[in-house]
Amino acid sequence: MHKIQLHKNVKAVLVIALISVLLLSPMILNHTAIMGVDSYFQNNRIYEAAMQIKHGNFSFMNLYSFQQSGRIVNEVYSPLLGYVFGALLLVTGTWFKFEVLTNGLLFFLAGITTYFAARKLRVSFKMSVATAAIFMSSTSIYGYTFGGTWRAFALALVPLIVIPMVNFYNRDWSMRAMLRLSVIVAAIFQAQLLTMLLVLPFLVVPFIVGWLKTSHKIQALVRCIIAALIALVLSLNVILPYLELVKQNTLVPPVSMNLQDGTMNLIVPSPGQLDRILISFILYLALAGMIMFWHKLQPIVKIITIMSIIYIVLGSSLLPWQTINEHAPALRNFLQMPSRLPIIGIPLLMIGTAAIYTNIYRANRSEVLKQVVSFVTIMMGIMAVMSLLVTFNKRVLNYRNPEISVANGLETTDEVIVVRKDDGTKPKSIVDLQPALHSHDLSKLITVIDRVTPDYLPVKVADYSQVNYYQAYRKEIAEQRTDYQHVVKPNGVLELRWKAEKSGTQNVPAVAYYRTKVKLNNHEIKPSQRKISDVGSLKVDQKQGDNVLSLQYVPAKSTMFGVLLATFGWVVALIAVAILAIRQRSDY
Repeated sequence: MHKIQLHKNVKAVLVIALISVLLLSPMILNHTAIMGVDSYFQNNRIYEAAMQIKHGNFSFMNLYSFQQSGRIVNEVYSPLLGYVFGALLLVTGTWFKFEVLTNGLLFFLAGITTYFAARKLRVSFKMSVATAAIFMSSTSIYGYTFGGTWRAFALALVPLIVIPMVNFYNRDWSMRAMLRLSVIVAAIFQAQLLTMLLVLPFLVVPFIVGWLKTSHKIQALVRCIIAALIALVLSLNVILPYLELVKQNTLVPPVSMNLQDGTMNLIVPSPGQLDRILISFILYLALAGMIMFWHKLQPIVKIITIMSIIYIVLGSSLLPWQTINEHAPALRNFLQMPSRLPIIGIPLLMIGTAAIYTNIYRANRSEVLKQVVSFVTIMMGIMAVMSLLVTFNKRVLNYRNPEISVANGLETTDEVIVVRKDDGTKPKSIVDLQPALHSHDLSKLITVIDRVTPDYLPVKVADYSQVNYYQAYRKEIAEQRTDYQHVVKPNGVLELRWKAEKSGTQNVPAVAYYRTKVKLNNHEIKPSQRKISDVGSLKVDQKQGDNVLSLQYVPAKSTMFGVLLATFGWVVALIAVAILAIRQRSDY
């Protein structure tokens, strides 16, 4: 019999897929879904996209989710990926199956991007796969699994930034390289704007070095500008709706946080967190390798590693974040947590460290050193995976513990959630949410809990020091919405219906943006005529008897054109990338 020989990349895909399934085994074997602090916010977005696809009723306004209050969330928060995940929710049919699928895709994506990034730096096959396993099991990724933090999908793409870094340094200004750059940057942008902005500085030094070394400076600059324009076009669906909203409305920003409380100390990690201890160990391995073997390292490897270490240091308590917190209050809303910097540096540190020791054993031409380095890396990969499995299993067991309340299970407090009856019974423990997570009625999970999140509400003044938006939103919208009948009609129209005992001013659980078309009992209320509360809920003059308030968001034609152009651009870009991948012979 002939032994089947698989290409190394195919082997890597199979191994990383196997690791992804293994990491999901606690959830699959216990048939238990888990959620966290941001899960309800993200699930509302995904449910909205799913329902818009299902009913063919597309709108910038959230018609089916976020208490059906007329809010706009999806269009300013990863809209394209939202629709992709909405489609996956419809295909899977239950939230539990959806969680298994999306977490599996996330683990696989993080692993495969890390593998190819490491191979771009000529790291060996075994070390590349082991490095991928370490990153798959890191805090950068499992934040979505345990807490629903969407940035994990952006972070899973961050390793790919190594590819344009290497291309820049090697003076590769070909249109193929520029297209890859555009798609990588735009893809991270689609997942999360902030992550993309924090990743871009990694490109600066390789670009400058490569540009200074090339003899075709004008051509290189022109092609780089073309790449930037392509990335911009691919991002119009995120940029234009947001610009339209912030230009014409005052929006509630993400909650302000104390910067000092959000640091991540990887210099001296907390005991009991094996994944962070491993990252700390990798950090010191990188420092030791650079100090002892500086002249044997490739310059691009030095650049990647130094930049990643800088990010890790910047996000630690070594910086005077308390002073920065006092003198730069805008960062409390924008950056929120300095830990956003280390979690971006982590994958690049792992890849850089693997490349460092690859450079060392190749420079010394030592097969023994190669085997030692490979062994250590593989063992660290096994430790990382096993550590996450243990943590994952503990979290799953918590979700099977009837002593844990709904609020504690969701890592929040009773003040920011409204629990409603499901089939006549109000959930008391986190275990009581499992039927909704396994039900084929996808709306159950969304309606049984109202999670108060006031981001992007249109208000008079966006200032948390003047208004407690969480408390006001809960009181005026979340707690009141069941007193009204919500009807979704074609062409993105949302109606609130209620019966009033007497005429007069009524505060309804609905909000309106400048371009929202508002009608009360078929009479349009112009933006200049609207009265709103501190949290943005509408105050209307109801009549005695039946009342109907209709909301329909009408975006500018230029915004709509940009969204369609970006969507079409992604179709073309992905086809082009696929064709190039098929035509290109393996670099490895």
